[in-house]
Amino acid sequence: MKSFLKIFSLLSVAFACTACDDNTAMIGMEIMPDGTTEAEPKTFPIETQTVVVDAVLANTSTCYLGCVVDPELQVRTTSDFLAQFHIPENFSLPKKEKMLTNEHGEVIMDSCDIRIYFEEYYGDSLATMKMRVRELSREKIMEEGVQYYTNLNPQDFLGNNPAVDKSLTYAIKDLSRPDNETSGTTYYRQVAIKLDSTYAQRIANLYYSNPEYFKNSYQFIHHVCPGFYFEHTGGLGSMLTTAMMGMNLYFRYHSTTNEGNDTIVDGMQRLAATEEVIQNTRIANNYPDALKPEEINKNPYTFLKTPASLFTEINIPLTELIAGTHYNDSISQAKLSIRRFEKTNETKYPMAQPSTLLLIRKDKVKDFFEQGLLPDSKTSFLATWSTTAKVYQFANIAKMLTDMKNELDANAGVTKEDDEATRTAKYEAWLENADPDWNKLMLIPVKADYTTTPSYYGQTINSLRSVRHELGLSSTKLEGGKDNPLNLEVIYTRKSAK
Repeated sequence: MKSFLKIFSLLSVAFACTACDDNTAMIGMEIMPDGTTEAEPKTFPIETQTVVVDAVLANTSTCYLGCVVDPELQVRTTSDFLAQFHIPENFSLPKKEKMLTNEHGEVIMDSCDIRIYFEEYYGDSLATMKMRVRELSREKIMEEGVQYYTNLNPQDFLGNNPAVDKSLTYAIKDLSRPDNETSGTTYYRQVAIKLDSTYAQRIANLYYSNPEYFKNSYQFIHHVCPGFYFEHTGGLGSMLTTAMMGMNLYFRYHSTTNEGNDTIVDGMQRLAATEEVIQNTRIANNYPDALKPEEINKNPYTFLKTPASLFTEINIPLTELIAGTHYNDSISQAKLSIRRFEKTNETKYPMAQPSTLLLIRKDKVKDFFEQGLLPDSKTSFLATWSTTAKVYQFANIAKMLTDMKNELDANAGVTKEDDEATRTAKYEAWLENADPDWNKLMLIPVKADYTTTPSYYGQTINSLRSVRHELGLSSTKLEGGKDNPLNLEVIYTRKSAK
């Protein structure tokens, strides 16, 4: 139904939206015509479909290890990772003359291990899992500035005879310790990989013979330890999430007591896998027949699944939005609300549903993640699941639609002087050879990281720091899909007739 409102009424609508999305609520007002205006609301059906994604950008500060089956979608997901270790600024070993040495004068290192620390995990804590740990090749370094994706081939970074090649079994729950030790909040779950003391010996020898290799992480990675591949090799039922790993070197050295007597003490030095160096998660998804690309879009809904699995594609009927008299109207508001189906099947290990979604023009996805961009309320928007409204709501994508219209006109050679028939003919001619994704949007689960700072008035300010692909486990079904369009609510404005 067409309704005509005065400018102050439209302003009320725009200000009301600020509670929904601070970044987008006023965008429509920037493109409204000056003077007294009329507004017309209209709803358009929006087609959506599921897209099977082979891989996403792998750079992350969090790694995943294990193999599980989604209890709802029956997708089998296997994750493992490659990680480098960072040399801290204060890294040092005792002076060589203080270290214990053997009969050949070589420094003695007692042992070495790698510890994967984790708090979060999915699945059965008692499931027996297997992993293989191999040192990467110094001839095939993972380099900064290179964009690695989750379908990377670890063999590209492995040599024929790695200095470390260790296999082990583990479980999320450490059965070697009593429950009262491992169930408390002070216990950090960990998987320990014990390495031969000869590996620590090699590192120590290089430290004393080539101290320049330990000045920074670049030198250390290229000359001492290029990192490790932590490969899942067996087991089903759990996946751990780690944001912290340490490689520990254990040794003994000479010291003196407070009384001045000689003594031998234990020492330990740790290197950590941190954001200063590279961690890449490798992901493999095995789909049931019902979710194969040729079958998946026969459903009256679409899917979102992570990691690196299923996204939802949105088709914007732009030529319909700007047809007829609407060509000269301003799009002051365009709201898209997307509901999801709540999980109904009872399962012992329910999988999380995505909490944050990125809506972005399809042709901008690659650059957005590779360049580490943030949503700009023009080509990309962020929405968090509302537990009260039960929707992912993009309050105003008017700026995006207006930019798409301007690009369409420029590509098709349409001018303001063209009548409807001429415009239509130009659009049709251009669309015959146009990129089929020119009017497509993608809905992608993401992990948004914020920096929290106090304001002058004592309030908490959350500043968006980064948006990355969600590489954790999640899945959901969304409204949409075959014969079940979404609604795009548009408000047009135009100058009032005098």
